[in-house]
Amino acid sequence: MSATRIEQIQRRPKVMKLPRAEQGTEARLSLRLVTILELLSVISSVLLTVWAIVPLYPQNRLVMAFPALLSLSLIFYSQHTRHESLGELGLSSAYLWTALRHLLLPVVLCSLVLLLTGYLSHSLHRSTHFEVNLVIVPLWGVVQQFVLQGFIYRRVRMLVVDSGSFKPAADRQIRYAILATAAIFALVHLPNLTLSLLTFAAALLWSWVYERAPNLWVLGFSHGLLSLIVMHALPEWLLHSMSVGYKHFLYQKF
Repeated sequence: MSATRIEQIQRRPKVMKLPRAEQGTEARLSLRLVTILELLSVISSVLLTVWAIVPLYPQNRLVMAFPALLSLSLIFYSQHTRHESLGELGLSSAYLWTALRHLLLPVVLCSLVLLLTGYLSHSLHRSTHFEVNLVIVPLWGVVQQFVLQGFIYRRVRMLVVDSGSFKPAADRQIRYAILATAAIFALVHLPNLTLSLLTFAAALLWSWVYERAPNLWVLGFSHGLLSLIVMHALPEWLLHSMSVGYKHFLYQKF
């Protein structure tokens, strides 16, 4: 090798290589940061829509759809880059009967309580778009569960649950993830206190079931069923047309 070639090699800047353990730590920290930013982006887009875009552009549905489409794009991209399959997310027939078994009794009991509340308060009614709601609301329930469980819960779980923990600690961390997911779902339904309380309780159940039987179809249709009953059973003074964000204040009398 010539002297010139040796001199060129000696002048190259040295690249500092981290030890294998430190490289793993750095990668985990970077992934946690990305996960936090993903969660904040999706949650903030929902809050931006219901608190800012709706009052500024109440009749422009295209403007309101923009942050929703942006959030869905981020969710799809995140799931794709992490190689999350449809089966892992819960968009297959796997765990269908297990999810049904876990949900059947709680959903039936909740439905009976809501219907009894509507009967006693004389608020049971049939909406003008009842047939349309029968189709749209269950599908909308699947979409919400896709975002809530297929993205938010999975990301919160990644942040909270340590894969190396022993079972008692892991179970406790999973409970924290379930509580955090329910709190986030309730947050985006503020300031409608009734809806916030209902969605917090429902998200606890859905997240608990998803942890044991990830099937978004069963969760989504149970979401749609309960939403339909809430819409047609609870009195207007308690529900306020299921409004959230700034729109909720339009139904208040000050």
